[in-house]
Amino acid sequence: MIINSFSGDLIGTKLRQLGASEIREIRNGILYIIHFEFDADLHVVYVLDVTKRDKYFLQRVSPYPMSQGRFSSAGEVVKFIERDIKKFENATHSHNFQQFIQIADSVTRLSHAIELLFLERNISKEDMDSISKHLDESIGKLREIKAHSPKIDK
Repeated sequence: MIINSFSGDLIGTKLRQLGASEIREIRNGILYIIHFEFDADLHVVYVLDVTKRDKYFLQRVSPYPMSQGRFSSAGEVVKFIERDIKKFENATHSHNFQQFIQIADSVTRLSHAIELLFLERNISKEDMDSISKHLDESIGKLREIKAHSPKIDK
């Protein structure tokens, strides 16, 4: 527990230096909620879980939920959040940013709909194949768009 508290203090200090507007410690140094505010329309929020073995599990919960994975050190967590925050800062300058957030929200709703469908219904092979085909086509379209779209460098 002492290790978790120390790691949490280290992460908190570094993230405040990066501009975190609020860091709430929940459950005695094993769970943190971290807020960054860019403007009235954009808040980026993370949930950080520090495990018993002093490993870290990070999720971004806002502006859209996404698991960021497991990290083996406090420094890795801070570096990841720093890079992620910079990407959001750059993206806010895009005139398409609000539409991006809407699309990301739609993807989250799609994921939940797929989960409910598969957990609550007996889906035919034909329907499974159809869903798989449409998802593969969507992924292909994203790759195509990525290939011809200029990268944001800042």
